[in-house]
Amino acid sequence: MEMDKRDLVQYFVVNQDLKMSTGKTAAQVAHAATLSTINLMSSQSPFHEKHDDFVEWVQSGMKKIILKGKQTELEKLEKRGFFSIRDSGLTEVKSGSLTVIALPPMVKSEAKEIVGHLTLLKN
Repeated sequence: MEMDKRDLVQYFVVNQDLKMSTGKTAAQVAHAATLSTINLMSSQSPFHEKHDDFVEWVQSGMKKIILKGKQTELEKLEKRGFFSIRDSGLTEVKSGSLTVIALPPMVKSEAKEIVGHLTLLKN
């Protein structure tokens, strides 16, 4: 029996106020992807209700969208409990800088209510 295809996406929001290089940005998003995946696989995940979405998302190609946001926007998302990456300060940004927020994979329409006002990170 074939399931209806749902548009499951994981969104990442990059802190545009930090002016990170492309490589630094890629590394920070990779940290967020790794951390969120490990967390979502755990039975202790704060997003345990998203576990079935996570499994379906993995099986359907792990669609990701990278957005840009200002520091204040990332702080709001962090306060809501989404996965946050804070830099160790070894290279481009100061220690503790909030670089990326990752949402758990979810239906695109649900995510749009949270981050739909943000724009794509293009370069």
